[in-house]
Amino acid sequence: MTSTKQSRNVIGPALWAVAVLFAGGAATQLQSQSVPALDPGFKSRAMAHVRQLAAFGVHEAGTIGDRRAAHYIRQQMKKAGLSVANEPFTFQSFVLENAVLEAGTEKADIIRLGFNPYSAKGPISGELALVTATDQPSILKADLDGKLVVLAGNGSFNIVSFHKKPKAVLSLSAPDFERLKASGASSGEIRFRGKLGTGKSSNIVGALGAKPGAREIILSAHYDSWRGPGANDNATGVAVVLELARYLHSVKLPPKMSMRFVAFGGEEPGWLGSKAYLLRHQTDLPNCELLFNIDQVGGDGAIYTDTRGGIRGVPDKFGSQLPGEFADKAARDTNGTWRLLMSSERPLYASSNVPEWLRSAVSRAGMGLGRKVIAQDGSGSDHRVFGQAGVVATDITVEGGAQTHAPTDVPAAVDADSVELAARLVLAVIEDVLNPKPN
Repeated sequence: MTSTKQSRNVIGPALWAVAVLFAGGAATQLQSQSVPALDPGFKSRAMAHVRQLAAFGVHEAGTIGDRRAAHYIRQQMKKAGLSVANEPFTFQSFVLENAVLEAGTEKADIIRLGFNPYSAKGPISGELALVTATDQPSILKADLDGKLVVLAGNGSFNIVSFHKKPKAVLSLSAPDFERLKASGASSGEIRFRGKLGTGKSSNIVGALGAKPGAREIILSAHYDSWRGPGANDNATGVAVVLELARYLHSVKLPPKMSMRFVAFGGEEPGWLGSKAYLLRHQTDLPNCELLFNIDQVGGDGAIYTDTRGGIRGVPDKFGSQLPGEFADKAARDTNGTWRLLMSSERPLYASSNVPEWLRSAVSRAGMGLGRKVIAQDGSGSDHRVFGQAGVVATDITVEGGAQTHAPTDVPAAVDADSVELAARLVLAVIEDVLNPKPN
């Protein structure tokens, strides 16, 4: 993509009185009507970040690879000229080793189990509810609350988890499901074996123009991976944050304005880093005008922004609605064999804090990118944690590319043009926030 097609994303004349233009390797301040938004080296630098982060291998929260990725991000933020803080946090996790369902004379291995391992002290028993109609309308009508909900395979697992209140949700193989159905058993017991543990990760926070009481914009991306090297999910998001930090450091912020660039740890097991950040920075929330999260932007398809939900489930005052007891608990183990059912997750998916001005800003930013930009509702990433706490928050992702959460998520499968397009859209929205258009 040529630099001449990047002219949409310029720093508007009313945005900053003084801007910095890179010319001949030297930074020169000048009064200007516009400044190039992204220089020709953006893609190569962004892809260098992607390759380096993926080189750490599978870097799940709490692992050595996780710590190496965090160290790299800290160093890159410092090179970008940010004031950098390392904010460690601990979390509880549960590794499920084995789970079986016993019902009458039948006994079956459980493929996937949704329950609360932090409160379940022994076998889980109850009335069985075998789900044969797996479409959402049928599930919403079904009487599943308080029961052991049994599915054939993984279909509709999340629908049951987030729209009903079962005692547990479990998936069986198709043959085991049919045998259980034929047996006529009406109750059963889940026996499981596993171990609780404590993990450590950290959020890396870079500040620019930090001033007490200043208006604030946060750009964020999680840096942990799951089951793979995480090139697309989410080294691409981190790369955008790092390179936009580098660019924005070269431009003088308006008075009483600051930015934070946050790399969250522990997103994959349940948004642990964003929850920890929220608890640590409660007093900062009223000053935050926008959190823009970048997650998985290396596909080659349409661009999706989480801007369709409007405003719902948002508190009257800033503050998390999540029960504190769940803030530090992983919601799934590294094998994905269990998915924590907790009432605190439902407000996250049900809430949205996308006012009209943000929808308009994203719509304007998407014009001229040469790629379809689609508004969606309900994408699951760290921005959800902030939306339910009263912060205006959205997310960008790009569809397509190699399968994520797998060894196939490698740098060679990342579309560098898409990474740049995502950065351009985010930067244009920042401009719109700092330099609002008249109604």
